[in-house]
Amino acid sequence: MVLCAISGVFGQHLYQQPKTPMKKSHLDKIIGEFQVEEPKEELKIVWVYGYDEHHIAGAHDYVKVKDLMVDLLSKSPKTKVEEAFGFPTERQLQNADLVAMYLHLPQLKKKQFRALKAFVEKGGGLISLHETVIMRPRVKGKKLAECLGFAWKEGTSKWGAIFDSISIDNKHPIFMGFQNKMTIPDEFYWDLYQEDNVNILGTVRTGPEEDSSGPIPPSQLSEKASPLFWTYEIGKGKVFGTSTGHHTFTYYDPEFRIVLFRAMAWVANQHPNRFVPLVFEGITNNGMVGITDDLRGWDGKIRE
Repeated sequence: MVLCAISGVFGQHLYQQPKTPMKKSHLDKIIGEFQVEEPKEELKIVWVYGYDEHHIAGAHDYVKVKDLMVDLLSKSPKTKVEEAFGFPTERQLQNADLVAMYLHLPQLKKKQFRALKAFVEKGGGLISLHETVIMRPRVKGKKLAECLGFAWKEGTSKWGAIFDSISIDNKHPIFMGFQNKMTIPDEFYWDLYQEDNVNILGTVRTGPEEDSSGPIPPSQLSEKASPLFWTYEIGKGKVFGTSTGHHTFTYYDPEFRIVLFRAMAWVANQHPNRFVPLVFEGITNNGMVGITDDLRGWDGKIRE
């Protein structure tokens, strides 16, 4: 793939690469001892995806990540997974226990905003990944924040690379076993709309906005850190959100998988380790877990 021919696309941070594969024993220490028990009831999940034609292959690969996650989650006992393009149907919102969203949402109508918020208020679990928080104009961003906890604030919000280690709340079940900092080579958003009752679980200092060609020294980072992981509870339901998840290789990062799968269990009121065996699926080799391929070199993503 010729990278110099695609300079007109957005936010690639092409210097970022997957983390070096790590020892399974390191991950086992984070996860801790656990016993996988057969769930008593079926868990119904809807994975919401879209299609992106503005980024090179390897970023915002909503279809590829959907295929990956649906395949993984379907391997978990008593787990039924459906797909939804753009937004869940009324039936899906009525029946689902958990809705996971990785896409740039369409311009939702008032009825859809109400339906999404009602899904959570009635006890549903919701996962918001990366660009899911973006909706314009401001008035729609504010409505989205009421559903997700955070959302894009047009004219104020910014995007850029993660240049620093992430400070995390390792007392929360989602981050239990981690040190108080972790690294993710990815992108995130800051200066977003924020609802009052959001619980911030991870923060990172910001650097230059928009695309980046390489790392920068700590002296060029902001003094104040910005939210990057959060939870949000409304009514009987729970939301987990993160503005990370830009790169496809992030979904093959075993530490990110631990966070994501624990978050899915947490919002759905399941045992924290329900999905933990999926962390290692397809990325474990001779006691090492992870990938070295940046997943940017595939054909077929249409450009205009």
